Amino acid sequence: MAFSQRLKSGVRLTVVPSKKFKTVAATVNFIAPLQLETLTPRQLIVNLWPVANAQYPDPTALTVALQDLYGASLRTGVDREGALSIATCQLQFLSDAVLPKGESILGPALALLQAITLHPLLSTAGYAAPFFTPEQDNLRHELQSVTDSADNKAVLTAQAQYFQHAPEQAAVLGGTAATIEAATAENLAAYWQQMVSQDEIEIIVTGDVDPAAVLSQVAAWPLAARPAVTTPLQWTGQVPAFRQWQTMENFQQSQYVALYHLPVTYYGPTYFQYMVTDALFGGSANSLLFAAVREQASLAYYAGTELDAQTGATLLQAGIDPGTAPQVRQIVADTLQRMQTGQFTAARLHSVQEELIANRLGESDRQSDVNSRLILQYRLPAADMRTAAFVRQVRAVTPAAVQACAQHYVLVVDYLQEGVVQDGE
Repeated sequence: MAFSQRLKSGVRLTVVPSKKFKTVAATVNFIAPLQLETLTPRQLIVNLWPVANAQYPDPTALTVALQDLYGASLRTGVDREGALSIATCQLQFLSDAVLPKGESILGPALALLQAITLHPLLSTAGYAAPFFTPEQDNLRHELQSVTDSADNKAVLTAQAQYFQHAPEQAAVLGGTAATIEAATAENLAAYWQQMVSQDEIEIIVTGDVDPAAVLSQVAAWPLAARPAVTTPLQWTGQVPAFRQWQTMENFQQSQYVALYHLPVTYYGPTYFQYMVTDALFGGSANSLLFAAVREQASLAYYAGTELDAQTGATLLQAGIDPGTAPQVRQIVADTLQRMQTGQFTAARLHSVQEELIANRLGESDRQSDVNSRLILQYRLPAADMRTAAFVRQVRAVTPAAVQACAQHYVLVVDYLQEGVVQDGE
């Protein structure tokens, strides 16, 4: 039975005791509205968490502290969940139950997590000034590597068109070249003060632990009360008018990207119907699109879709030979029409449903996924996000429901990044 308690306004602790894990995962999540101007500072902060803090002022000292906890591991990152940004720091360490009798590292581990997330290396020069420039350079190089990739460049171009009224949805999580260049150690320190005082904070601990022992320590952390974040999880911004265009790029492969708008919301009344429909369309290894474009017509190196119910969009991407886009577009249209008219077998639909279920069952035992689901559950308290409910709802989707959902795919973006035809081809 999970234990959950609001420690202060905007700060909550949840403990999920479980003896099936040999490790404890203690996670601090900072939740704020997703904004373009805060993408870079949030990414820099999570990148600097594993580098240094006030108690362990360099990477070597922090590494030693982790080793002293029987080799505890640290994972940090930023996730975009609909209209929210979630910065996460997770410390994973051995449960006291598997340590020598009488030994406990729960207290020291939680103290280390507090030091990492709440006591950064601050000075008059700014946030972690000795390490700021290398991390800014790393972020700059990461952005360049993303845009140097043919498939990433095509997707980012298409998303920028779809989310032209919400650039924070289209940008990479590290921000843009402009926001990275504008970052300084001084303004990062100022943003940190805003983040630690205004972000909603969810602290989640899973593993073989006593909730009372966790509460006694975490309740003393220096976190002030703050208003709850009222931004809804679901993004409901303006979707632009249809646009079809192409560009020429010096890549050997062409990229075809399409974005469809769907009348679906995350865990809304038709969520599972659209999940299964999109998996049958292109979102699984058993999809109709994969079979038609790659296996039957041999026109694509890869082809598939990715549904994002939190924004009501699905992205279709195919890596194809230059000059083959007209055939690929026709196959995509024909595949969607087949779904609209019920031209798919019960066996294929069943295989797609079982693939979705197998993926979910694989995730259900990961402590990081438990953390993520709990955060979303708190944003959508009426949703039943248990694995058993997921299995039941996916299996309940009928061929008629798939046909009905397929009728509502509205093409918004049709973009071709045409590559260069090689000599002799």
